Amino acid sequence: MGDNRRIWVRLHGKSAAAGVFLAAVLCAGPAPAQEPGKTGSPVLVELFLSQACNMCPPAAALFPKIAARDDVVALSWHVDYWNMTTSENGRWVDPYSEAAYTKRQKRYNMNIRHRSSIYTPQVIVDGAAQTVGADENKISELIASAPKDRPAVKARLNGGEVTFEIGESEAGGNAYLVTFKKKAVTDVTSGKNAGKTFDEAHVVTGMEPLGLVRRRGAALTAPVPAEGEGCALIVEEPGQKGVVAAAYCPA
Repeated sequence: MGDNRRIWVRLHGKSAAAGVFLAAVLCAGPAPAQEPGKTGSPVLVELFLSQACNMCPPAAALFPKIAARDDVVALSWHVDYWNMTTSENGRWVDPYSEAAYTKRQKRYNMNIRHRSSIYTPQVIVDGAAQTVGADENKISELIASAPKDRPAVKARLNGGEVTFEIGESEAGGNAYLVTFKKKAVTDVTSGKNAGKTFDEAHVVTGMEPLGLVRRRGAALTAPVPAEGEGCALIVEEPGQKGVVAAAYCPA
């Protein structure tokens, strides 16, 4: 894994968080800042897949369409348990895979399905429901049924940092900053998908814990991501038992 991939999962971090665009202001000129409250903020949609999984190409092809929706925060996590799979074309090690992403998927399956078994491609919606990663209709149904009354998240650029304000919530939660490649094209040359190209969106490259968001909300900062990368805020209950808020960083 080259240094240019910048794939990391930090187990420490400063007090920061990432944010999302707020509602558009229809009048000309700057508007006064508003206190964060509750709003119909985006639903978190997470795809778990592997470039070494022969069932995953349709889900990878669908996900850019999901990521283009303005009512979701979409993140694609590449798991590592397919990396040892061999075929007549040898073995493919997914360049974006991480053991920590597999661990995240396992915890979700214990919470949602109450079993340790996992599969790909799998989509988790709002940390509370799951379906097959290529089932567009079911994914849309789960997005539509997810709670929308969430804390608002305000985000603004401030020099080399992003500043975020997270509104009040009923429970609060743990804040994480997730970085991702906005677009990733990979030509697979071996393994079960040899000869195929993965043209993907929002491929996760790292996740950093940012601290605790209490019920009254929080004001946090995070570094601006590198060129070609995006970032997103996730605020979730301990143990991934529910999503409190999710939001993209400003462009």
